[in-house]
Amino acid sequence: MNKLKLLIVEGNTKEENLNFDQAGCIPQSQNFSQHIKMHEPNSEIDIIELCDNNVISKIVSSLEKYNGIVLTGSTLRINNNSSEVRKHIEFTRKCFEHENYFFAACWGLQVCVVAAGGKCRIAPKGAHTGIAKNIELTDAGKKHRLYFSKPHKFTAPAFNFDEVEIPPKNSTLLASDKINKFSAMYFKAGKSEIWGLQYHPEIPYSYMVRLLKHRKKRLLSAKSFNNEKEIYQHIDLITKEDLSTNDISRTLELKNWLDYLKMRTDG
Repeated sequence: MNKLKLLIVEGNTKEENLNFDQAGCIPQSQNFSQHIKMHEPNSEIDIIELCDNNVISKIVSSLEKYNGIVLTGSTLRINNNSSEVRKHIEFTRKCFEHENYFFAACWGLQVCVVAAGGKCRIAPKGAHTGIAKNIELTDAGKKHRLYFSKPHKFTAPAFNFDEVEIPPKNSTLLASDKINKFSAMYFKAGKSEIWGLQYHPEIPYSYMVRLLKHRKKRLLSAKSFNNEKEIYQHIDLITKEDLSTNDISRTLELKNWLDYLKMRTDG
């Protein structure tokens, strides 16, 4: 088969990626690129930032050359009516007019949901801060290609304050946990097919630990933790999980999506 040609849409602004750099963390798009290359070393990857309308129109006009589109995580909040948020939603709606296959992680899922007519909200049961424990597959999830060879209950990296409240019409719930009902879902919008997750199989736990340390003040201010001691106890929990997890099992959802793209291409 021909090698996969993929488009990754960076979720964060340039300013926020400078902040990530101070934490010792690469941009979300580069993180995805590295893990895609781990599974598909010969794939060709383009990374874009939705900085202006010229970029959006140029990419939309050449979507047919890509086998799949990845929407990364972001610190943007989906219900903030900022120009950055609107660009991501508008771009995704344009993509839905074409036959595309999305892998949408966290913020990416929320963008796809809103672009398809659904609704998101601040998660009333709290936030995931670095880890989501006991994500459980639904009966539909057990049968979906996204979770081929995945345990029916698992733990994954996650960092989110918002969640899906009302899914798009004809969505299929694939996984839930005690904080987010819509931990994973599948739906079609326009001519596109979306595999969406509210967690981050593509992010190593060590990356989450660096973010937690860098965001200590912000997390304490948001009352996600009562004190620094609680933060470091939480970091210890994540570190223990990291020791029992390998890159292959953690990123299995991404691999399954890439295998699905290859099957579609060969077909």
